[in-house]
Amino acid sequence: MDDIEILKLKSKGYCCSQIMVQLVLDMADLENRQLVDFSRGLCMGSKLETGSCGILTAGLCLLAMYAPQDPDLRASMQDDFRAFFTAAASQGIQCRQIAGDHYPNLNPETCPTLLSQAHGALMNILTEHEMDPADLDDE
Repeated sequence: MDDIEILKLKSKGYCCSQIMVQLVLDMADLENRQLVDFSRGLCMGSKLETGSCGILTAGLCLLAMYAPQDPDLRASMQDDFRAFFTAAASQGIQCRQIAGDHYPNLNPETCPTLLSQAHGALMNILTEHEMDPADLDDE
């Protein structure tokens, strides 16, 4: 995955949470329009002043898809992702804090970089837990 893919999805009108979901679906060679549409509800902190960034919430949701039947594994992976995100988003985890004066829109200086880093962290967490990121069963 590279920044070009993020820019392509952004140019299609996708928000950060939708981009996270679509990148994972693309990697798994799956299509799930409903899931991508559903993830729009996480965009821009769910449009709440104190809402968590959609990159964070989408990442947590995606990890739940990889370990639906194992609550301990799911919790461990989600803890790892939260820890990564908290450190990477040093200004705070709320969308408003990350987007700054650009809120309720993406900050073109911080959001794409954070999205790319978060996608990489998601892939690392999956592989560290001996999961193939491309092996996502959408059944």
